[in-house]
Amino acid sequence: MPLVTHVPSLQLVDEARAQLEDCRLCPFACGTDRASGRGTCRVGTVSYVASEMLHMGEEKLLRPAHAIFFSGCTARCRFCIAAKYAFHADYGIPVTPAQLAHRIEMRQEEGARAICFIGGDPVPHIPTILDTLAHLGGRKRVPAVFNSNFYVTPKALDLLDGAIDIYLPDLKFGPGACGETIGAMPDYWSVVTSAIDRLLHDGQQVIVRHLLMPDHFDCCTKPVLSWLAQRPQIRVSLLDQYVAPPHMRGRLAAPLSVDETRAAFDLANALRLRLVD
Repeated sequence: MPLVTHVPSLQLVDEARAQLEDCRLCPFACGTDRASGRGTCRVGTVSYVASEMLHMGEEKLLRPAHAIFFSGCTARCRFCIAAKYAFHADYGIPVTPAQLAHRIEMRQEEGARAICFIGGDPVPHIPTILDTLAHLGGRKRVPAVFNSNFYVTPKALDLLDGAIDIYLPDLKFGPGACGETIGAMPDYWSVVTSAIDRLLHDGQQVIVRHLLMPDHFDCCTKPVLSWLAQRPQIRVSLLDQYVAPPHMRGRLAAPLSVDETRAAFDLANALRLRLVD
């Protein structure tokens, strides 16, 4: 586990709070609509937490992780199994940074090895996250992990730079149309890969997740793994737990096959990717 070095400054917290009134944290750039909850993510000035727990489902080096699932998301993935809170930003319990910091302290005492900010997506909650970590200060004893779809702007990365220890971006979709047609994120590939490249340039710790999806090997998995292979410093987590929600139709309604999973891992090994469990 890496050394914990990042605690946001008060100046950084103030810069993040300004996004609550004029939000530019994701490429939708909803601006002043954010304050009234009319932005794409529907997250207003208050963060809601759908659930939080000591979680054994994260990568081995992070668990047990204190998983904090925020409500609201910048994407609209058609296969999302967390839609009840990802698509409803007021699902769960409203929290203040002080309350969340207190809960993080409690979970550290219970054995948490990482603080994982998840969702929905944590991008709209960057102001709350930074304020929470500032409240923790020196009582933060484990890494802060930002687990996101990574549909972010340079401004969001500027803010995170002084707060996050490990980045866990998703790279679900390939360079074709899937990011927009399935995830409702225009210019998906360019936005997400550029953000990951910036992290690498800045020397950040990065673990990229890729969700294996049925019938998406050629359009998504193959180009994603090939792109990752050109960046050997990246650790890669291949997720094979795709589950189609009951409403799903078409090619994504099928289960992920054993052959598709095997093909993905065979390719990852052939490309010598640094896989993590």
